[in-house]
Amino acid sequence: MRKFLRECISIGLIVFSITSPAWGEGTNPHISDLTLRQGEKYVLLSARLVNEFGEEMHEALQGGVPLTFNYRIQLTRKGSILGEKVVRSREIIHNLEYDPVKQLYIFKTAGSGHKPAERTTKEQDLAIEWLTNIVDWPLYPLKKLEKNVRYRVRVMATLKSVELPSVLGYLFFFTTIFNQETPWAQLDFTF
Repeated sequence: MRKFLRECISIGLIVFSITSPAWGEGTNPHISDLTLRQGEKYVLLSARLVNEFGEEMHEALQGGVPLTFNYRIQLTRKGSILGEKVVRSREIIHNLEYDPVKQLYIFKTAGSGHKPAERTTKEQDLAIEWLTNIVDWPLYPLKKLEKNVRYRVRVMATLKSVELPSVLGYLFFFTTIFNQETPWAQLDFTF
């Protein structure tokens, strides 16, 4: 019984040390550089997640813990009697894993309105740049936008928590690893 108790306490200390802030100390992750531009058929959205990765996050990534960012994107139309009307609501998922055997970072992206894609690199900085940026994502078809109507686009990001194995999840139900969320960033435009 004592051995079991010691093991539970040891696991608890490990989990507690892992749950320390993943983002750099004193930083508040947020979306910046939110821009729109006109493509051939779509309004294209670009944005950047600003954060400082703490040492724990780098260690977790090197140790095989995948990092997953969910970007939520909302397009609303202003001017109706009830206020704003949601025109489109989508999610983009960016995932980054490290393969210690091949010494490669594997980046995957998927989500509604986005073709799944995969890229690899040996450079951690480049991999994190892919993870924290949305580049020319097709937000909405140009032909569906109404002229002289005000629109608002909102973007926010969530770093999904790593789920513990079921046994540990029951013992340490209060723990979430790297659970962070940014506030909404928004941009108004008229077509």
